[in-house]
Amino acid sequence: MVDVRRLIVAHIVLVVARLPASSAESNIADILRMLGPRTEVDVVGLLDRSQGVGQHNFYYFVQPFFSSLLRQYAAVHADYARTSVVTFARDVTVVYDSVSGSDAGAGLSKCQLFDASPAPFDRVEFVRDDDIVRGTNLTGAMYHAIEILEQGRANRPNVTQVS
Repeated sequence: MVDVRRLIVAHIVLVVARLPASSAESNIADILRMLGPRTEVDVVGLLDRSQGVGQHNFYYFVQPFFSSLLRQYAAVHADYARTSVVTFARDVTVVYDSVSGSDAGAGLSKCQLFDASPAPFDRVEFVRDDDIVRGTNLTGAMYHAIEILEQGRANRPNVTQVS
């Protein structure tokens, strides 16, 4: 049987800007240090909602992982950690975007992101449609993430960006 945690980690792509050129890879400890209190950082979560992950694993592993990452380690606020979520299967969906400023949710605080009614993070869901679920368009998701981060860089040019 496949270890679900390894499958999910394989689908979580971490791209960290502004690390030394000799560091081609980073581990999760490096990411967590960047999300510390009062740290200016832009975070784009790429969440796989394809058939390979499945609905159960999406709601019990993928979505809670990113939610916990933001709740526990990031000071989500317009002045500190701005966040966006891109979900992907065959299609790519920008669920919410507070990094580029193009979404109505620009400048969300942690309370507004998770506890508002309706909360923007509640829009992160698994779309159960066989035509959409079959396929994994990671390339399209990365293009959306890069576009969001580039637009966000125009507003805050010297901020660490994590996807």
